[in-house]
Amino acid sequence: MDEKKSDNALENIDFEALGDLLAAESVWIGDGRTKTKIHDMELEVDNPLSVSPINPPPHVTWPEQLLPAALAVCFITTMTAINDKIGVHINELRVIVKPILGIDTDGGFKFDKMKLNVKLSIARGEKSKAEKLVEITHKYCLVSKAIKGNVKEIIEVDIKEVD
Repeated sequence: MDEKKSDNALENIDFEALGDLLAAESVWIGDGRTKTKIHDMELEVDNPLSVSPINPPPHVTWPEQLLPAALAVCFITTMTAINDKIGVHINELRVIVKPILGIDTDGGFKFDKMKLNVKLSIARGEKSKAEKLVEITHKYCLVSKAIKGNVKEIIEVDIKEVD
């Protein structure tokens, strides 16, 4: 009965409206620069070839930074949502995503790997539950799903148990 109820809930999702909620808009402002708006937040996004990554101007990012950031944030938000059911007592949670670039078959750059370092501080005795939580999170994280089959994810988990 619960399974049927769950299916009906999925049928009622307005995916078009959800797409509007998740949408981003970029406007070219010169050189390789854009103003990118996500909801009411605006970022300046630049081409890494036109702004040196060494001492870049403040509040400027690159598209190549936004994908790892999206993966890190998605992993955390997915993990906390799933943890509502699993119940690991999390004291601290940090996800660091380091992209590793490679050369694509066309000779251009590509994201080859994403190294995720998941750092968890949890209550003593919950390590196996926490490991399962990370495994399930990886399965359901929307950004992980989006890059699956194209970018290899390497997940390292650092769990610290505290009293």
